[in-house]
Amino acid sequence: MDRQAVPPSPPHPWRWMIIVSRFFWTFICLGSFKSLGVLLPHFVDSFSTSTAVAGLVSSFLLGFGLLSFGPFVGALVKVWDSRKLTIAGGLLAGTTTVAASFSSSITQMGVLFALISIGLAFIQVSSVKPLMDYFPESFATANGVSLCGGTIGMMVIPPLVEYLVEEYGWRTAFALLGAFSFNYVVCGALLRPLHPMRTNYSRLPGQTYDADAATPELRNQFDDRLLPDRKKSRVNFKKVFSIILEVIRERFDTRALADPIFIIYQVACVLNGMLYSMWHLFLIPQGLELGFGDEPSAFLATYGGLGALIGRLGHGFLVDCGLIKASSLLALSSLVFSVCCGLNPLATSSYVAIAVLATVSGIAIGAIYPLCFVVMREITGDQQTSAYSWLFLSHGGGQLLGGFFGGWIHDVMGAYEFAFLGMGALAVVMVAMLVLTRCLMHFCGPRD
Repeated sequence: MDRQAVPPSPPHPWRWMIIVSRFFWTFICLGSFKSLGVLLPHFVDSFSTSTAVAGLVSSFLLGFGLLSFGPFVGALVKVWDSRKLTIAGGLLAGTTTVAASFSSSITQMGVLFALISIGLAFIQVSSVKPLMDYFPESFATANGVSLCGGTIGMMVIPPLVEYLVEEYGWRTAFALLGAFSFNYVVCGALLRPLHPMRTNYSRLPGQTYDADAATPELRNQFDDRLLPDRKKSRVNFKKVFSIILEVIRERFDTRALADPIFIIYQVACVLNGMLYSMWHLFLIPQGLELGFGDEPSAFLATYGGLGALIGRLGHGFLVDCGLIKASSLLALSSLVFSVCCGLNPLATSSYVAIAVLATVSGIAIGAIYPLCFVVMREITGDQQTSAYSWLFLSHGGGQLLGGFFGGWIHDVMGAYEFAFLGMGALAVVMVAMLVLTRCLMHFCGPRD
C-alpha cells in the first residue's frame, strides 16, 4: 500500500520580513563599503599614507571581522537566535562608525574599522540561518533578492556621500554614515526566529518510572544516570575531553575541513573575497585618476550597482528552475568578470567604455557573491549553518588581501588599470578552482 504523501507546510507569512531585513542591512553595508572608494583619496591625503595602506584599512570594514570572528559567530547561531546577534552587531557597528570619523591617524582608523567589521560579522553570519529556515525550497532566489539591497545601496549611497563630502567634508559625511548605520538594529528586530516543535524524549505523557516494576536492565539505566556510586562519581577526564571535542566539532562543523572539495572551494572563496574588495574599492578611484571628475566617477558605482542588481535578480531563477547548476553559473560569471577586467586598460580613454565595463562586471560580481552561498549548500548539505561561517572566514580573508594587493599594485605601477589586470588574473585562477570543485562534486555524487 502506498504511503499517503504528507502535504508541505504552508509558507510562513513573516518570511517576507526576513527578506526586508536582509535587503535593508545589505543596502547600508555594501553602500557604505562602496563609499570608501569616494573617501579613499581623502584618507591618503589626510593621514599622509600610501594607497596600499589606505586600501588595507578600508578592507578591514568587511574582511577583519569575518576572518577573526566568522566561525565563532557561526557557532553562536546554534545557541542564540539571530535577532539578538544582529542587534548586538548593529549597536557595535553604528557606534564605532561614528567614532571612526574622529580618527587622528590611519592606525586609529584601522582599529575602529576592525571593530566595525566585528559588528558586521555578527550581522552577516547570523542573517543566513533565518533565510534558510523560511525559504528551504527557494533559497537561491530568496538569497539573491535579499542581497539586491546591497546593489541598490552601491548605486545610491556613494553619490550621496560625494555630495556630503563636498558640502561638509569627509569627516562629517562619515559621521552621518555612522548614524545611518544604527538602522542595523531595526533590521535585527525584524528577524523573528522560527521555533521548531520540541520533542520530549524523556517519557510519554502520563508515563512514570516504577522502580519496583522495572526490569533489571531499565533499573540499571536509571541507576547509572541518577544514582551514581562512588566509582561513577570519579571524573573520567578522557571522556570529558572527548565530549568537549565533540561539542567543538558539532558547533564549528570542523568535519568539513577534512573534505577535499570543501577545502578547494574555500580557496576559490578567498579569491572571490579579493575580487570583491578590489572591485568595490578601486572602481571610483580609477575614474578620479583618469580625470573623469568627482560626480561622474561616483556614478560609476551606480552603473556597477545596476549591473549587480541584474545579476542578483537573475541568477536565482536560473538555479531554482534547474536551467543551470549553481557551480557552473558561478564559474561562468567569474569568467565574464575576468574578461571585463582584462579589457579595462583598453577602455581608459573613454568614460562610456569604463561605464559599460562597470555594468557588465557588475552583473558578474552581482551573481558571484550570492552563488557562493548556494554552492556551499550543495557541498555541505541543507543545514550546515557553521559551514557558512567558514565561507565568511575565507571571503573575509580574501577581502583583507584584496584591499592591500590592489593598493600595492597601484603604488608600484602608478595606475589602477594594472590593479584591474591583477583582478582578471585572479578571476582566471578562481575559474580553475571552481571547475575542479565541480568535477569533484560530479564524481563524488550529491551531498545529503
